Amino acid sequence: MATARVRHILATAAAVGAVLATAACGASPTATPAANQRQLQQQQPPTVAAPTGTVPVDDAPAGNAAGSAAGLKATESATLGTILTDAEGKTLYRFDKDNTKPPKSNCVEACAKAWPPVVFSDNMTLEGVDKAIVGSIDRPDGTKQLTVGNWPMYYYEKDAKAGDTTGEAVGGTWWVSAVNGARAKDIGKAAAPGTTVLKAMDVKPFGKVLADSKGFTLYRFEKDGVNPKTSTCNDECAKLWPPVKAEDNIVAEGIDKSLIGSVTRQDGTKQLTVGGWLVYNYAKDTAPCQSNGEGVGGTWFVSAPDGKKAKDKIGK
Repeated sequence: MATARVRHILATAAAVGAVLATAACGASPTATPAANQRQLQQQQPPTVAAPTGTVPVDDAPAGNAAGSAAGLKATESATLGTILTDAEGKTLYRFDKDNTKPPKSNCVEACAKAWPPVVFSDNMTLEGVDKAIVGSIDRPDGTKQLTVGNWPMYYYEKDAKAGDTTGEAVGGTWWVSAVNGARAKDIGKAAAPGTTVLKAMDVKPFGKVLADSKGFTLYRFEKDGVNPKTSTCNDECAKLWPPVKAEDNIVAEGIDKSLIGSVTRQDGTKQLTVGGWLVYNYAKDTAPCQSNGEGVGGTWFVSAPDGKKAKDKIGK
């Protein structure tokens, strides 16, 4: 009898030991002894509360990451030349219906879902982008939206990867942004070696003006006169007003090619003429669409696409 009782006690102890051993390996028995429960609690790390003001990753609102940018950079596009992207290479856009004076976004609600505003950060890195033209505006939802050249910046929801530009020309109002906030299409790619590119480009308040391949405004000099034999702007003058070279291959966009010619300068190079007027860049224009040379000395004027003074066409 005593022997049978001892065997029963030993069997019961072995069973309890087996349960405890199983629980220690991670199984979930129906009932865990209180002592073992305390042991498990002591072994498990305490739950740490999320810091105030943060959102757990799994609960973060959808789309937040798509609207933020850690940085901005100038990126080369095969079709549009140098464009503005975020640090990961995703294309940034501008909206023609937005305001720039002062800057204001007119893309809200459903529009902002298709075109997520780029969230501004004080810690953005900049590569090939002028810090002086980078700013922000307050949106109705309280977020700060990035502006470049006073234009609010956006992503496009249908751009699936870096380098995509599927938002270009959507609705005739959405455009890939250049690094200065202008429309990249208005600036275009740099001219290939041996090529001179001229284009007609919109520059306020003149309307259409004559521009080079990078979108820089071109000028004419009254002292040259029409159909000159050579330029009267040389040496120091030519450093401030670089002449536009007439290369062997001339590409004209929105310009009557029959108006284009050239003359030989004192140094033997050929300079471009449009409508009989020699054309120049201005060294103090530091970005496309500027017209800082207009009226300088009462002799330098922005050129219209036909070589005439652009100012004479305002309002016509």
